[in-house]
Amino acid sequence: MDGSGAMHNTLGVPVNVRTSFGNAGLLCGAVIGCALISPLTVRAQIPEEFTNLRFLPEDITRDSLLEVMRGFSFALGVRCQYCHVGGDGRSFEGVEFHKDDDPDKRKARFMLRMVANLNGMVLPLVPERDDPPRAIECKTCHRGLPRPTLLSQGLREILDEHGADSAVAAYRNYRESLMTSGTFDFGEWETNVTAERLTRDGRPRDAIAIYELNAEFYPESASIALALARLYEGEEEIETAIGYYERVLELRPDNQAAQERLEALRGG
Repeated sequence: MDGSGAMHNTLGVPVNVRTSFGNAGLLCGAVIGCALISPLTVRAQIPEEFTNLRFLPEDITRDSLLEVMRGFSFALGVRCQYCHVGGDGRSFEGVEFHKDDDPDKRKARFMLRMVANLNGMVLPLVPERDDPPRAIECKTCHRGLPRPTLLSQGLREILDEHGADSAVAAYRNYRESLMTSGTFDFGEWETNVTAERLTRDGRPRDAIAIYELNAEFYPESASIALALARLYEGEEEIETAIGYYERVLELRPDNQAAQERLEALRGG
């Protein structure tokens, strides 16, 4: 048993609402079944001797090893068999901890060494570092996801593979199930970033879908209204563009850019 835990895998942002990274909330709940097994059951199923330890100390105690593993499980929202092969997926029984067959276990060792190097060699070089210093932990990046992912990245992947409607549905699902989990940033600008990149990539209709979604949750945002006004103007939907320019001026009467465009469109 090497104690490496699950640190990284192929993209932890799934591709649709049912199987996508919105399942992080479900995984976080499911991991309790593995990480919070009764102490007696755990002791009966964990080997008496640990072999193939390559990162954790060879003389680590059983209790310390279990604590480390539970930390991995909660940080990544996964079960123990995410890295270890064998067993029934619900307990440690039948798990072959010593084997390195699962590539996620090998990746985990690399990630653990990377974090150790960052904390031990790189961060101490930061000028005027905080005292006491803060260290990187698994949860610093993972926040309950097998693969660290920003909301903007996940939405873009779903949108690229399944379209804007699926991305919008996924966002609603994540917002409902993960709003208070800390897994994602549901602030205005994190979602705006997705729309901005779509605009830059020449996908105005997709950008409009994301901006309009975000406008539901941030109706007082002049920035979203202005972006939509410009996009609709570019799509030659002038009446809709005028409506959004008017909305910008309701929110920000001193917005000169909106005033100029509104006058130009009305004059035209």
